[in-house]
Amino acid sequence: MPTTEAEPPTPNSLSVNRETRAPLDLLHHFHPSPIHSLPPEVLHLVFLPFVGEYSRLLHLRLVCKYWAEVIDSTAELWKVISNKFHPGLQAMIIRNSGNHLLDVEYDQTWWKSDPEEEDKMAAFAWLIESAASRWQALIYRQADDSRSDTWPLSLPLHNLERIKINGLARSDQHPTLDAPKLSSVHVSRYSLDWRSLSGLRALNLESTDSTLDELTVILHASPDLQDLSLQQTLLEDGTEGFLNSSLKKIRLPRLCSLDISGARALSTLFLLSRIEAPGLRMFWVDVDDLTDAADCTQICEAAGRYIGALPLLNNQDVQAQIRFNRSEMLFGCGSRTIMIQNPPWTGANGAQAKLACIAAAMKHLDSRTCEEITDLYVSCPDDASGECLRLVHSRFPRIVQIVGQPDLGTTDTFLQHLSSPSQLGSAEEWLFPKLAKLQLYFSGFTDTDMGSRLAELVKRRKEAEGTGEITEVSIIISFGVINGSALEILKQSLAGVQIQFDIEVVV
Repeated sequence: MPTTEAEPPTPNSLSVNRETRAPLDLLHHFHPSPIHSLPPEVLHLVFLPFVGEYSRLLHLRLVCKYWAEVIDSTAELWKVISNKFHPGLQAMIIRNSGNHLLDVEYDQTWWKSDPEEEDKMAAFAWLIESAASRWQALIYRQADDSRSDTWPLSLPLHNLERIKINGLARSDQHPTLDAPKLSSVHVSRYSLDWRSLSGLRALNLESTDSTLDELTVILHASPDLQDLSLQQTLLEDGTEGFLNSSLKKIRLPRLCSLDISGARALSTLFLLSRIEAPGLRMFWVDVDDLTDAADCTQICEAAGRYIGALPLLNNQDVQAQIRFNRSEMLFGCGSRTIMIQNPPWTGANGAQAKLACIAAAMKHLDSRTCEEITDLYVSCPDDASGECLRLVHSRFPRIVQIVGQPDLGTTDTFLQHLSSPSQLGSAEEWLFPKLAKLQLYFSGFTDTDMGSRLAELVKRRKEAEGTGEITEVSIIISFGVINGSALEILKQSLAGVQIQFDIEVVV
């Protein structure tokens, strides 16, 4: 909905400014005939970009009587109405919009601290309620006080297609929407009769009280759903034993985007195990309440069905991402990613648990996806970097570029595994034989031997059989302590192996 001022000027107080004169000047240049002789359909095309931009439309109405008549009679231009507008403009919109569908904004917080709040709220409600059958979209923001009500949600909204609700106050009310054409629902901190929703194409829930079984009812009743986003919505079980009793698959053949962040781990696992979405393009799962490493492995394996079991689509990012440290683990291919925050990894087995999760996420990788991945982003600040690289190598044979962020304490290990063959089964093999570009990020730089190790890496891969040459090396250094001598040695070393290199220092 376009942003407009609370009380735009009324027609009698307007003057034509340079910006709104532009269409008129253009018409004068190409149509030397009098303005009023232009047919209405031509003027309609001139005015159409200003739908809902009432400051401009009211200025254009002053150009001449003919323009005012055309603007006032073009109902499409008057489709946006808000309680933030001047009452005179609100009445003008209702009159000029005729039978055209309306985009309505009702923000109860707008009148906060206004002594005439109740009178203004009642006046707007009286004006807009008569046109409830014409509401096509509704943005409703609830005031944070006891006087907030569900008035706009209790109306018969038989043409409503899109609704966005931003609640600020907890309420025991769960209104049922009378909106048979509703296809897009975005609700934040508010409660609805969730089971009454069906036939949706987009569902975005943020910090709501919807339960897992209520969400399942919605999904089963919305087979054409294309966008599903669940943010900080815990998805409690709702009914005892629901997780074990509901085995029916949720088939969403048109689902393109799936985002689950902040839900209970078991609820997330349930959804990942039940939803079937062969057309998925974007996938993001963020879990942060795991207490057992085995649960983490299960969720990663379930997420892997979405990350790698489907071939990447045209124009999709061809990068694989692996990042893990004490506080998180991330794995993704293209725009499909799972993140585990605050994972239950402690003690000596922590590194192996991380690798087990990554292996689980890779379990269902489709060979076509693996063939398409050419870039690898890897950040593994522990002694598991070698095993991590070998694991990735076994699944992604066509890696051309590695973007690495090794910890300063494990850089040697990282480079060592790229500088010599690795033992894979009963044979030795160079990791990533098609590797041609290497980009490394460092927090600070004081290692005077780094240049010689990188030069040795380039030299060895150039001389080795069965592996391509590294032709480009890029170093990005940010924050931390930077040793000027070490930096100069690095430059000299890379210059000596005659490759294209770039060193960027970000301060």
